[in-house]
Amino acid sequence: MQLCARLHALEPRRTFQIARTRTVPYTNVFVRLTDQDGISGYGEASPNPFYGETPESVLERVRAAGPLLSGLRIRSAPDLEPVWMRLWERVAPSRAAQCALDLALWDWLARRENTSVSQLALRRPPRPVPTFATLGLSALDEIPSRLEELAGFEFLKIKSDTRHGIAPVRAARQRFPGAGIAIDANCSWTEATFEAWVPELAQIQTLFLEQPFPPGHPLPQPPAELLLMADESVVTEEDLDRLPPAFGGFNIKLVKCGGLTPALRMLARGRNLGLRTMVGCMLESSCLIAAGAAAAQNADYADLDGAWLISNDPFSGWNMQNGCLHPAKETGLAAQPAPHFFPGS
Repeated sequence: MQLCARLHALEPRRTFQIARTRTVPYTNVFVRLTDQDGISGYGEASPNPFYGETPESVLERVRAAGPLLSGLRIRSAPDLEPVWMRLWERVAPSRAAQCALDLALWDWLARRENTSVSQLALRRPPRPVPTFATLGLSALDEIPSRLEELAGFEFLKIKSDTRHGIAPVRAARQRFPGAGIAIDANCSWTEATFEAWVPELAQIQTLFLEQPFPPGHPLPQPPAELLLMADESVVTEEDLDRLPPAFGGFNIKLVKCGGLTPALRMLARGRNLGLRTMVGCMLESSCLIAAGAAAAQNADYADLDGAWLISNDPFSGWNMQNGCLHPAKETGLAAQPAPHFFPGS
C-alpha cells in the first residue's frame, strides 16, 4: 500500500466563530492509499488545537505509518479492527492521524469490493442524512440575515456564549417555528447562565443543549424536557465510562476518536446505554463529511455541515439539498478528489 499525504487550507465562506477563540487557519490533512492494482482510498483529518493537534504534527504521524501500511494484508472488513489498533502504535498520540488512515482504508476496501462503505460496514446501502446547519457566533444585528442563509434546513444548531445569551435561539425559533433547534455552548457557560437560560430553552422546545461547561465541571440536572449532549467531555470511547449521568447523549467526531472504526463502536455502545447519539464535524471537506455520513446511518442526529461551510472544497461527495446529505452514486465513501489534488492523479 503506497501512502501519499498532503496539507490543504480550507476557506470558510463566512467568518465562523464559536465560544473558543481560534487563531490558526483551518488546514486539514489529506491521505491517499493506493494498492498495487491502482485502487486508491482517501482519508482526511481536521486537526484541532483544542485537542493538542496541529496540521504539521498530524502529517508527521501519518507519514510515520508508511512502513506499516506497505506490508498490510486486508481481505475483509473485520481485518480493519486489528489494523486500526496497530496504527495507533505508529501514530500515537494523534487520533486525527489515526482517523485519516482509518478512513482511507475503509474507502479503499469498499472500492476494491465495488461497494459502499455503508454496505461494507452496516450491510445496507446508504440513506440520505438530514443534518444540522450551524449559526456561528454573530452580532445581534447580523442574526436575521445569517438565519436567512439557513432557510431550507430542518435542523439548526446555534453557537452560544455568555455575551448574547439565548437571543439567537429566540430569533431562530421565531423565524423557523417548525425547525429542530439545538444550542452549543462549547464549554462557555457559567452556573448562573445555566440556571437563568435553561428553563426558557426547555419552554421553546430546544432539542438539546450541547456541552455547557468544560469537561469535569459539576453538571446540574436539567429539566426533563431538555436533553444535555456531551461533546468535549466525550473524545474517545473510554470517556463513555466517565460520562456524568446528567448527559443524555453525546457527540461523536471521527477526527477526535480515531476514525470510522471506533465511531461505529461508540454508536453501538450509546444505544446499549440508552443515550442519544450524534455524529458531528469540524470544518471539513466532502471526504471527511462522507465518512461522517456513513457513521450517521446509525445515529439519532447528524451535524455534518462542515463542507457546506467552506468555499474551496477539494473533494466532491455527498450532495447537500434542503438540509439533507444525499449519497453520491460512487463506491467507497463516495467522495472523489479534484483532478491533480494528489501528485500523479
